[in-house]
Amino acid sequence: MTTITNAIIPVLSLIVVGFLLRRTQFVPDHFWPSAEKLTYYVFFPALLIHNLANKKISDLPWCEMLFTVQGTVLVSALLLSSWRLFNPRGSGALFTSVFQGGVRFNTFIALAIAEALFGKEGLLIAVMGAAFMIPLINVLCVSAFSLTVPSDKVSLKGFFLSLAQNPLILGCLIGGALNVSGIGLHQSLDGPLALVGKPAFPLGLMAVGAAYRVDNLFKQWPALTVSSLMQLLCKPLIAFWLATHFCLSGTAAIIAVLLMAVPTAPSAYILSRQLGGDHDSMASIITVQTAISILTLPITLLLIS
Repeated sequence: MTTITNAIIPVLSLIVVGFLLRRTQFVPDHFWPSAEKLTYYVFFPALLIHNLANKKISDLPWCEMLFTVQGTVLVSALLLSSWRLFNPRGSGALFTSVFQGGVRFNTFIALAIAEALFGKEGLLIAVMGAAFMIPLINVLCVSAFSLTVPSDKVSLKGFFLSLAQNPLILGCLIGGALNVSGIGLHQSLDGPLALVGKPAFPLGLMAVGAAYRVDNLFKQWPALTVSSLMQLLCKPLIAFWLATHFCLSGTAAIIAVLLMAVPTAPSAYILSRQLGGDHDSMASIITVQTAISILTLPITLLLIS
């Protein structure tokens, strides 16, 4: 329990720091979008490439991890879609918030806790699991918008272009390609990438806290309840069952469940605004899930450790 607490407290503390900095206006509001952009497009991809390019990944249970995390995402998407069928009166825009709230995951929190608990090996496994999920989650979420919120904002060309330009996907692909090819990264590049990647976690986590929106938190409480139950309860249980079924064990199994036990991603709010979703309810879901996860994450990790 002490190990878990010691790993989670720094992560949650940085989120609180970001929240307080935003609320007290210690830095101007226009700082945070720039910080998020810099983290998303520069710091985090550098971290991914650095951690994937030169590490030995052939011995990792990548096949079992693939089936576990993608299986969990697909089952979650199916359950949420079934909920939509039994609740046809709700708007399509609101459903997209529920869907994103129950399918996406906060990469910054998951990877930061994985590294805090298991060091570089844990971070590598978490990066591998995230790489398996990110493309699938993007496909599912954009599909949910296209099917329930008819709009000219969703186009097949634009969707594939956004996938091809996703910095997290590109970081995983570049790092993985350098590793599998045997080329790796020369020290002259690996060192600078390691330095550039260091601010990814602290700045990314503070940006999560700064994104908190405390107004109208419970405006759509049924949608909030459904998405939170799926994200913080059902997904970890599904992941644990699939990990057992596919014989994923040890550190890899714990990280697979961790990836499914973190709150939804702040990027869901951006996508909701871009594609005509209910961004107010999306903001509430992100905020409440992140707050609740302060309690649920330690409990989940304690139960599976």
